[in-house]
Amino acid sequence: MNIGIAILALFIVGALIMFAARLLPRAESTAAERAAPVEALPQAASSSSAIEAAAWGAREAADFAMLPEAARCDMIFSIEERRDERSAALLAHALSDPSEVVATAAAHALIARGERAAVESYLGGCDDERRASMARTLRALFPDLSVVEPAGERSQPEAPALPPRGARSIVFLDLAHLRVRDELRTIERADSGGMLRHLIALKRLLPESAMEATPALEAAFRDAREAMNAPISRLVMTLHRPRPVVSSKDIEDGAGRIALRSLLDALLAAPASAEMPIATGSALLLAGSVELDELVDLRRRLENEPIGAALPWVINARLLPTTLLVRGEEYDILSRYRARAAESLALLCELPVAEFHRVVATHNDRVLDTLLDEALAELAKIDAIPSGGSSGS
Repeated sequence: MNIGIAILALFIVGALIMFAARLLPRAESTAAERAAPVEALPQAASSSSAIEAAAWGAREAADFAMLPEAARCDMIFSIEERRDERSAALLAHALSDPSEVVATAAAHALIARGERAAVESYLGGCDDERRASMARTLRALFPDLSVVEPAGERSQPEAPALPPRGARSIVFLDLAHLRVRDELRTIERADSGGMLRHLIALKRLLPESAMEATPALEAAFRDAREAMNAPISRLVMTLHRPRPVVSSKDIEDGAGRIALRSLLDALLAAPASAEMPIATGSALLLAGSVELDELVDLRRRLENEPIGAALPWVINARLLPTTLLVRGEEYDILSRYRARAAESLALLCELPVAEFHRVVATHNDRVLDTLLDEALAELAKIDAIPSGGSSGS
């Protein structure tokens, strides 16, 4: 009798467990549906028929907010062509992301999906600075984009002050805390595919700071280097193809363009500097002087350049640090390479974007190749550079 009762009790407990297991997911789903979004979009942007609040709740918004900026952008780019309810809700939420880079990526995706009106209305409700900044970038991609202004007059943002004529800034890259060998190996292995190895070199050797840098400039350099990761990965993959074919997304994306533009703005607004840093002890610095007058002109031209054009690479070349500083000595390693790279890429600015892609994938600049090989050979001998010796490579 006791055994029969025990078996019956076990059967009842098992049935209860199975019932609870089937009920709990439904309860969680109901709770998620009732959860309010973390941050509501402007009323004008909520008119999108594809967006429902139930598809994007507090838990999803919190998980999305915890991702790094680059990861949030990658997620947006990955769902741009999807047409399901959850992807639409994510894009609507990301449109009001605190990061302008993420918000602009979401706006680009929404316009590509046919939600242009929602983006235009959202921009009309933004503050002056964010609205103007995002609109400039989006108009480079969608020239017919219009912004719905709210009733009443808006104050026009003041034009940024230009640096004094002839001003310079000293930018640098600290090699001591980077995996220099790995960075150089990535460039050295890119021995095919026309000029693609030079695009990788310009990105890998992008400076990370400047003398007397403001906090805004430090953040801009950090964002620019982080934004380069996705294009670099695509470029490396492209090099392994038997016949490399390059498209805009392989060499630049919206996040990279925004980060580059923000870097130029911060660099031009920061105090100019003229003195080279001094590398002592185990410090290994690549430093270089940047002509701010040149950057003013390049920044102005960048406004109207499509994504994937040659001009951003001219800017990368102009920012390239040129001199190795180690144990109080200076070794000019990249000056000739920087000048040649900027000159060669400037010529490609005259080509249509598709032709620029064809040239960089198939054309070899032998002089530029030789200069890069020589520079890489010098950088690879960092540990062998004597503590006292003449400057020059």
